[in-house]
Amino acid sequence: MPFKAGARLFLAVPDPAIAPLAAELAALPLPEGSAVIHLSGALGLEPLQAPAEAGLAVGSFHPLQSFPVVREPAAFSGALIAVDASTPRLLGELTRLARSLDARPRRVPPEQRTLYHAAAVMASNYVVALAGQAVDVLARAGWSRSEALEALLPLMAGVLENLQRAGLPDALIGPIRRGDPETVQRQLAELAATGGGIPVQAYRILGAAALELARQAGLDDESARRIEEALTG
Repeated sequence: MPFKAGARLFLAVPDPAIAPLAAELAALPLPEGSAVIHLSGALGLEPLQAPAEAGLAVGSFHPLQSFPVVREPAAFSGALIAVDASTPRLLGELTRLARSLDARPRRVPPEQRTLYHAAAVMASNYVVALAGQAVDVLARAGWSRSEALEALLPLMAGVLENLQRAGLPDALIGPIRRGDPETVQRQLAELAATGGGIPVQAYRILGAAALELARQAGLDDESARRIEEALTG
């Protein structure tokens, strides 16, 4: 298909397909002033080397938001969008595009991309994985998966609301924040007795992370020591 002058070509493809597709585009007689932009959060501008060498401006535009299904444009509202570009002009365009979506643009350079995307994975994919583990734990008590998820979703939504209102570490609740090692020990023992597996590992690892937050929130040293013993014992 013919491209108009100054075309902006957004590559909405899986990460491994970006470089080959970009190379194909670089071989086309694209109009002067065109630019190629990918939507990957994990990658810098390296996969767009071919169009860059062909004299095109290249950039990246990654919404820090979840799109497992089609969502309305309002989903961008308030979200951070990671932008980068090979030219100041294109960077300015992508910044303005993010703002037009009521989003918050931020330049994320190549040296930050891996940690940026790791944080995104932890805050999105792993939340879903954690919900799956919590559903499995309730299944051990005889709940159906649908019953378990229906019960847990309002709790998870409330936690996110608390995070938004109170921030870190003040949104932390539960036995670790209260300094209650007996509850931690009892829960770990029951998880082990009913099948062990990933839920035990997740409880211990995330418990250690929660303990660090509890210390930041003011948990005293003795209570923290007892919680740590319960988690590792």
